[in-house]
This record gives sequence, C-alpha cells and structure tokens, in this order.
Amino acid sequence: MRLLLPLFIGVVAWGCRPPANLPKAVPIDFASTGGPSTFSAEATLLERWDGGVLERRWTRGELGHFQGVDGLALRYSVHRASPSRGAVVLVPGRTEAMMKWAEVIDDLVANGYSAYALDVRGQGASDRMLPNRDKGYVRAFDDYVTDLATFVRTVVRKDEPRNVFVLAHSMGGAIATLFLDEHPDLVTAVVLSSPMLEIHTGGFPAPVASSLGLTACSMGDGTDYAIGYGDFTEETDFAKSSVTSSQPRWAWKVGLYRDHPSIRLGGVTWRWLCEALNASSRATTLGRFATVPTLLLQAGADTVVKPGSQDRYCTESPSCQKSVFPNAKHELLNETDAIRNDALSQVLKFFAAKGNP
Repeated sequence: MRLLLPLFIGVVAWGCRPPANLPKAVPIDFASTGGPSTFSAEATLLERWDGGVLERRWTRGELGHFQGVDGLALRYSVHRASPSRGAVVLVPGRTEAMMKWAEVIDDLVANGYSAYALDVRGQGASDRMLPNRDKGYVRAFDDYVTDLATFVRTVVRKDEPRNVFVLAHSMGGAIATLFLDEHPDLVTAVVLSSPMLEIHTGGFPAPVASSLGLTACSMGDGTDYAIGYGDFTEETDFAKSSVTSSQPRWAWKVGLYRDHPSIRLGGVTWRWLCEALNASSRATTLGRFATVPTLLLQAGADTVVKPGSQDRYCTESPSCQKSVFPNAKHELLNETDAIRNDALSQVLKFFAAKGNP
C-alpha cells in the first residue's frame, strides 16, 4: 500500500486545490532573442579537461556538505561568478555525480552565473544507504525533495543571490518538479532537461513494471536489484550509448568514472523503482498548479524517458514553455556541439528573460 498511498493523497488534494488559473505565458522566441550561442567545444574537451581544468575548477570551488534526511551527509560544490547574475542550482540525473557537470559549470560561470552543484543522497560523493555502494536506492523519493529544499535554504540562499534558478536533468527533473510545487517562493525560474516524468520501462509496460515493483517491495525491503540490473560496469562501446551522440563527451564521462571510482553507481533496486515510478506519476499531474516560469527541454531521440507525460505537464502548466530537439538523445547538455549549444543558449536566454535585473 505504501506505493499507492501518495497517489490516493494526491487525488484527495486535487479535489480541494484549485489550479493556478493563470494566462498561458507568452513563449520566448529564442531565435530572435539576443544572448550567448557558442560554448565550450567537444573537439577540445579531452585536451582541456585532461590538462587539469577539471581539477582547477574544483580547487577554485567551495566544497562542503550539509545534513539531509536521516542525518546523511550530502556533498555540494559552489562556483561563484563575479559579478553574478544569479545562482543556478544543478539537480542531477540518476547515477550523475556533480563532477560530471564540470563543463556546464564552466560555461555557466563564464556567462556570469554562480553554480551550486549537489550530489543527491545515494550517489556521487554523498552518503550511500546500503552496504553495497553500487546499488541505486532511496527509502522515499520525497527525501530527495526535502534535501533539495534544505540545500536551497541553507546553502544557496545564504549567499543572498538576486535570482535562484534551477537547472535539473532527468531524475533531477522529477525532484525539481515536486520541489517547486511545495516551494514556489524559493525559485525565480526553472529549466527541466529531459525530465523523468515517465520512465521508459523497456519491454515492461509502465503498469506492469509498477506492479512488479510493488510486489517486490511489499515482500521485502526493496534492496535487491530490479530485474536486469547489477553492479557498475564500465561502458566500452560508444555505438551503444543511449544518452549522447558526442563521442568526446561520452569518452570524457567514461574516463571520469574510471578515474574516480568512489562516485560510481550501478543499477536500480526495487525500492528505487517503486519510488521513482510513483514520484514521476505524481509530478506529471502538477502542471496545472505550476506558477514558476518553466522551460522544458525535450530530447526527440530519448530512449530513457518518454515524452507523453512531459507534453501533458507543459500543456497543462500556464507557466511552461517546451522546446524540442528532434535528433537529441537523453543528455541534452552532454550532446554534440550543435545540439548542446542550442540547448544551453536557450537555458541562459530563459534565465535572463525571467530573472530580476
């Protein structure tokens, strides 16, 4: 029943809660809006980062931790621009460590935005919850949401930025959507990159996957790997990459996890799957209540998450604008230059348009 209870609570709440009832926001014409359009290049990526830029970026940044739900130590890094146009809170996808955002952080800082990167519970350098560090596990998806609120309140807003923006990818998109529903007053605007509002469950239709997960979780503690998942294995074949078409960026990511084994993460457990399916389902329904200006970036060749629930969320939200990148795979900000430059340009133009001067 634990999986179904939040859904029941949500249905009851919707009956008492009026939608935002705001006029649909006028979409930004990014093509005719001035702003940056060219960023770091994939052709020189390995040379730049292997030459020590990664280490210098983290040396310059402020590394710290705060206490999350159940006392877990959650790691973060802050990279300040001076002067700063605002704070950008980076909320990662599943398996992503904040170090993987180094190239994005560099581009943000170069364009006048301070970056606040977070390793969510159970991944990156943050505390893990199971003896096997490779297992992707969370006790409750809402713990991610509570942790993010704590991070924004105690770390990000402590610097008194003129704007607080959120840039969230995949699983981070589901976390951010739930967070914004609870704390719309904490954020100026948000960009959701390939948000996990509907997980692609492969050969299992979503209801079947949910049923399997519910059964597995109800019979035990949900700490076993879900069917088809196991410990971390290094990627060896770029042609099989489902998340990027950029060979240099794929190679850089593989090297990052090879050189930093402590930040690796393997497959998902049944508990994570139960919680993620439930959370993404809840997040999809929140568009009608959304008031925070939102840009949703959709990858047209995504095989990790499905577009249907993204479409529903953005259509129902008066504050959401959607941009589709037809040839992009899941990791838009880790894609080829042509796709990445366009996506990142839209991110910065959106922040500039929605932020306080």
